[in-house]
Amino acid sequence: MNMNYQKLFPLFLLLLPLCLQAEPDDLLRSSGLVPQTEVLSPEDKHTPPLDEQATPLPDINGILTLEDCIKIALSNSPKAVSAQIAAEEAQISVNLAKGEFLPTLTAGASQGYNVTKADTLPTSDHGSSQLYAQAQLAISGITDKVRSVKIRNLELEQAKLNLTNTTNDISRTIKKYYYALLSAKRAVAIRTQSRDLYQDQYERAAEYYRLGLRPKVDVTTAEVNLNNEDLRLIRAKNLVKTASANLANAMGITTSNTLNITEIADIAPFETPFNVAVEIAYANRPDVQSAQTNLKISQIKVNQAKAGFFPTFSFSAGFSKSGEDFYLDNEQTKLMASVEIPIFSAFKTYNGYKQAKLSFQKTLNNNRSLLNDVFLEVQSAYIKMQEAAESIPIAELNVEKAKENLDLSRGRYNEGIGDIIELKDAEVAYTDAELSLVTARYDYASAVADLKQAMGTN
Repeated sequence: MNMNYQKLFPLFLLLLPLCLQAEPDDLLRSSGLVPQTEVLSPEDKHTPPLDEQATPLPDINGILTLEDCIKIALSNSPKAVSAQIAAEEAQISVNLAKGEFLPTLTAGASQGYNVTKADTLPTSDHGSSQLYAQAQLAISGITDKVRSVKIRNLELEQAKLNLTNTTNDISRTIKKYYYALLSAKRAVAIRTQSRDLYQDQYERAAEYYRLGLRPKVDVTTAEVNLNNEDLRLIRAKNLVKTASANLANAMGITTSNTLNITEIADIAPFETPFNVAVEIAYANRPDVQSAQTNLKISQIKVNQAKAGFFPTFSFSAGFSKSGEDFYLDNEQTKLMASVEIPIFSAFKTYNGYKQAKLSFQKTLNNNRSLLNDVFLEVQSAYIKMQEAAESIPIAELNVEKAKENLDLSRGRYNEGIGDIIELKDAEVAYTDAELSLVTARYDYASAVADLKQAMGTN
């Protein structure tokens, strides 16, 4: 048996069991085409979830701040994950476009063995071995490839802007439901306080009736008022559960418990003038920046279509070494530069150029429309913010006057001058005034968040 065959036979015996035992997925993973699957230990399965910075997420059963809720939402939102994947894909597209300017390197080896048998000829065997290494660089349409890299970079910028815009949208949604839950919880506190007032009123009316100072109808009316306030308190508590469920759903979590969130600090007055707010929106909003980037892409495509009227330059180079018996004895070098001049393309170049120019004009008009929409959005949010800001001092004054009127009505009732209807009206007015103040404050916080979202400074 030939020496070359003797070398191949043990190698074949070693590789055969591995090939028979390996599954297709194992072969793909070993080649790097499929990522390895991590096997979690029991300890890993009970670790808290991590965000994209690999830091533990806040416990939903603990006390949550607004920042905690936003952090959880960004980690759970499919929209945020999709936007992040799109940004990573855009980065890969940039790398692929740049790779067109890089050479390719390959190397290989082969070992063969042939055995020939014939009736009239003696048996012959022959072994051969080859080895080669080569490097190649081929660039066809250099200017087109340069423009392709520019377009891919701009598309990467757009993907990052879309990720920022998605993050801002999620943050705004969380703020909306967060403020709604705070408002609902504050309403429960006010209703509880009002219920205590009606309880005190009922006990006073019952005592006055026992002493013969008030009629039975006052006791009955006070009891009805107390029962009605109990119903309002039940509805207020249910609104807290609903608001908590809405916030949990926006965060991408499921829980039967009411979320325990912290109160926000007083919102500082928004003092930015309207015209400045509009300018900030034009400069900072991700969708405006993405539209401007899209306009740049359209301009590059116009230039690319126009380049079809001009010659195309190409360049290629190659170097290789090869040989038999694993010796690199042969060497080959290739260099080539070419130019291709367009003469007639059945008007494809001309029509393609016209189409690119029309697409550019369409993109330009879309940008103008977007700026108009941004102006209107900022204007609407600014008006809403001003309305909420102007409502707060009036609501505070109403609470003060309603409390004063309640004290006077209670005093008149205790002195036997006023009746229970007057007292009830005063209690209702005071409760409504407190609820209106809570609504005004959280409406202002929500309006400021809307305005910052419209300005792109969320």
